Amino acid sequence: MTDQGETQLDFKDRTPGLIIFGVVSILIGLFCALLIPLMFLSVALSESVAGGGVDVRSAWSASALYTVMAIVFVWLGTGSIRARRWARELLLSLSWIWLLTGICSMVIGMLVVPAVIRGLRAGSDLPAEMALFAILVTLGVIALLYVVLPALFVIFYRSPHVAATCRARHPDPQWVDTCPRRLLTLMVVWVLFAVSALLMPAYNFLFPFFGMMLTGTAGAVLWALVLTLCVALAIGTCKRALWAWWGGLALTLVFTLSSTLVVLRFDLPEIMGLMNVPEDQIAMMDTLPMLDGWVMALGTVLVWGTFIVYLMTLRRFFEPAPIAAND
Repeated sequence: MTDQGETQLDFKDRTPGLIIFGVVSILIGLFCALLIPLMFLSVALSESVAGGGVDVRSAWSASALYTVMAIVFVWLGTGSIRARRWARELLLSLSWIWLLTGICSMVIGMLVVPAVIRGLRAGSDLPAEMALFAILVTLGVIALLYVVLPALFVIFYRSPHVAATCRARHPDPQWVDTCPRRLLTLMVVWVLFAVSALLMPAYNFLFPFFGMMLTGTAGAVLWALVLTLCVALAIGTCKRALWAWWGGLALTLVFTLSSTLVVLRFDLPEIMGLMNVPEDQIAMMDTLPMLDGWVMALGTVLVWGTFIVYLMTLRRFFEPAPIAAND
């Protein structure tokens, strides 16, 4: 076993990289904060020009989400600049989730964006070259923001040299030491699920409930319950409590069944109508054949089924026996 001096000679100091990626993270947070006043500015312009075309509830919901994102990215970026181990672990977990969802978004975008652009071109005089350019630009932006950028974060923060740099600068025990990295990532997932509930006021609190679609007060109560449960599951997961694993599995199974029954019973225009989506957007999405009820049900089962399998692979980390952190 090497002593601390010998261990520090075995890695390359990544302090400059921690500062650079920390600054990038802070800039992302500041950009999210900038979107908040721009959101309400768009509401004001919409009311004066288009008679209120932008829903105020959407602005408040989006602003709540942007506020949380701004705080998180600035907080984590500051921690990265200071080479905190907890910041490196959380940024790595968040970046993996960001990358995986980004890849899924890219696949969906490759299916949906060309169909949407073609639909817009059919109702206008848009040249074919401009339509192709719009498709390429849209997919390029998605790839940059949701694939390339998180991939760079993953590549950097998963480096053993980065981990060693953070350990050398802050050798004292920290709370992340008792939580294996895979559980830390699951904790971040539950937090993200909780945060996503902040968007529901913009969609009339639509809640899929075993083949029914609840809105208004009933939907708000259920979404508040889901938010509370997700926060509790995040805390329990970090503590490696067995009830958190069973609770997460049960919640996922219930939500999978409820969502599947809803998309089988209601078509997409009905669902979007209850979500207060503008009529022109409903008409546009209704032209996409890949959003048929059975296709959406299959996609729902595939996505949530994958998450259930993921939960199954984490069962052993909830055992009372000690497991090395960041396994």
